Parts: sequence; C-alpha cells; structure tokens
Amino acid sequence: MGGVVIWHRSILKAALCALVFTTAHACAAPVQSIRIGTIDASKIDVALVLPANMVKVCAGQYRGQLLFYEAAPAINISGALKPIAGACEMAASAPWSALSEQVIRNARGDVLQVRLRGELNAGKAVTKVNWVLSAPKANVVLTEPIKETIKRFAKATDLHLGSISLNNLTLDAEVKVQSPLAFEVRVSQATCELQINGTVVATGIKEAFVIAAGRPTLLRIPVTVNNKALLSAAGSVLAQMGKVEGKLAGRVRVRLPAGDVDFPMEFPVLLKLI
Repeated sequence: MGGVVIWHRSILKAALCALVFTTAHACAAPVQSIRIGTIDASKIDVALVLPANMVKVCAGQYRGQLLFYEAAPAINISGALKPIAGACEMAASAPWSALSEQVIRNARGDVLQVRLRGELNAGKAVTKVNWVLSAPKANVVLTEPIKETIKRFAKATDLHLGSISLNNLTLDAEVKVQSPLAFEVRVSQATCELQINGTVVATGIKEAFVIAAGRPTLLRIPVTVNNKALLSAAGSVLAQMGKVEGKLAGRVRVRLPAGDVDFPMEFPVLLKLI
C-alpha cells in the first residue's frame, strides 16, 4: 500500500510541474529514467526520459543548459522532443570538460540529478522551463556494460612469469589507464583476480592511489600466483607454447564525498614464460 501512495505522489508532483511550466520557477520532479548512451574519449551521451504528463505535447524543439548536481559548467543542449513508449525523450551529449571536480564532489551514489534551464518550442508556443530532474540508481540505464566502457580507457599488459614451480610467486599486474577527466581521481582500493580457463590462479589488491588527469597512469597491482592452481589450469599449454590466454577481472573503488563507488573491470591478458 505504501508503494502505491509513493507512486501516486510522484505522478501528482509531475502533474503539478506541468501546470506551472509557463513560469520560470524551479520545479523538482522524478524522471522515468536517465539513459547513459555511448561513452567515448570525448563525450557521454545522455537521454532524459520524461513521464508523458511532464510535457503538454511531446513535439517541437528544446534548447537550454544542463547541470549535473547543480555544479558548473553548464552544458548547452538542443534538439527535438521524441515520443518513446508513452514517454518523452530529450537527448544531450556531455563533453568530459562539463564534468568538473565539483560535479564529483556533489555526486551521490543513490541518485542522478540534473537541472535543465531553457525553453520548449512547439510552433508558436514557447514554454520556459527550470526543471530539477532526478532518477534513482535503479532507473539510470547503461546502454552497454560498464566493464566494456572501461576497456576504452584502460588496458592490461602481458604478465611475464619466471620458471614454474610448486611455490607461489608475486608479480605486478599492470593496467594502463587514460582518464578523460581534467582532475585527479582518488581510488581507495583496487582488487583483481587472474583466471585461466575459468580457474582463479592469482589474486591481488592495491590500496589508496591516484589516477592522474590528462595523462596515462600505469597501475601496478601486486598479485600472488598460486603455481599449483596455474599448473592444474594451464600447465601443459604453458609448457608447450610458453604462453596462455587468461582474464584479469576485479573492481576499482573510487572515493566520493557521498560514499565509495565500485567500478568493475575485466581485461584479456596473456601470461608468458620468461
């Protein structure tokens, strides 16, 4: 019963926003979802999916400025409103330069919030808007798995082993990271495991480090290789070929003022005998 009441309140709030669109006063309301599209070295594509009752008619043009978490700089956006499955979509592309360090400081792990100041143009009707729009984490949709996105900005190098024995050994798993952000990112912890044919043969952890801004960072994670597990998973291949393909998987925990956020990582890696 409580969930039904909350849902009706959200719909009522959106309806009230629609009634006051002719003013430029701020109006806070939930969006149906926020879709994060292509993320590449230059930009992030974002689509705001508004409930149908947020706009009188889902047609015409929009233009204005978008802020993430009320932090400058604003992003200039424009385009055509697009009806989609009973909702209304507004699309924008955010350059990485728009994601300032203040955005990260204000960011929350449980909700994505944006402010849109601008206008809707439907023929001769021009409506001024000043919306504070938010979507809980569950309604923030990625168009591709984050571990696939991360591969555009990071790559694991080959692992070079010494002679194989029954004793464990420690070496560095290296990941080259190219951050698109204009400021340093503080990482509280990175963990990883090395898998060969589905078997975990090594694990590692690195505490407290910084990913540099605007230049590559070489991340070295000390890993302990269980040679017994390695021999069991790929001993014959290593002996014959001197190398074997594996997978380096784990997570990077980024420290934010509102709490830590985990990012998964997964890279193909080649193990070679020296």
